[in-house]
Amino acid sequence: MTALLASELRRILSRRLVRVVFALAVLGILIAAVVVALKSKEGLSTFGVDRRFHLTDLRGALEGTSPILVIASWLLGASFIGADWHTGTMTTLLTWEPRRARLLLAKAAACVTVVFLLVMAVQTVLAGSLTLAAVLRGTTEGTSGAWIRSAAGIAVRVGAMSAVGAAIGFAIASVSRNTAAALGVGFGYVVVIENLVRGLRPQWTQWLLADNAVILITGRSNGLVVHRSVMQAGLLLGLYAALLVLVAIAVFRARDVA
Repeated sequence: MTALLASELRRILSRRLVRVVFALAVLGILIAAVVVALKSKEGLSTFGVDRRFHLTDLRGALEGTSPILVIASWLLGASFIGADWHTGTMTTLLTWEPRRARLLLAKAAACVTVVFLLVMAVQTVLAGSLTLAAVLRGTTEGTSGAWIRSAAGIAVRVGAMSAVGAAIGFAIASVSRNTAAALGVGFGYVVVIENLVRGLRPQWTQWLLADNAVILITGRSNGLVVHRSVMQAGLLLGLYAALLVLVAIAVFRARDVA
């Protein structure tokens, strides 16, 4: 299993899409940090607001970029397994490792691990660049040990939610054997089905993906119908991802590969 997992880790890290997405994310962050630094100035605005960039706004930046990171993670998870089906690599892999459950589980584990680490790396770049902008052109007032722990907690929870998104995208693409199908199902579910549930069956809102994701990332349920702790929301989302991966494994074992 160790050799199989190492092989899948090398495969996903060698994919061009992974490198391109990571490079674009870093480039976008660096450009945004430069813009933030240039717009940070001494004095007050016409509305009496301090025009300097405050490092304490990093929490909001981490939360604000989380939807983009989760969507990108969903894409990476879906494309990783979808590409294997599209190119016929899956058949070749089964000649080396015929135990299907073992193979798909290794793929899912590699995908989730890489996505989590990449998202954490992207957030580290974001935190570092905004910290530099605050030191040079803004202010670090209000930052303390408690604030650092809080910001780090948000980053870790965003990474965890991104891993959940990657696992769900992976599972759907595995069942459908298509990357686009996984993206379409995800869009349709979050935009259409969840909104219908909120309108027609508001009592079911506590089980919805998006609402629990908000709780997990922000650490609060203010303004939401759902009232769960961060731990409860995280466990529920992890359970959803695990169940979908198990369904994908069951389908993979039962269905003809060719």
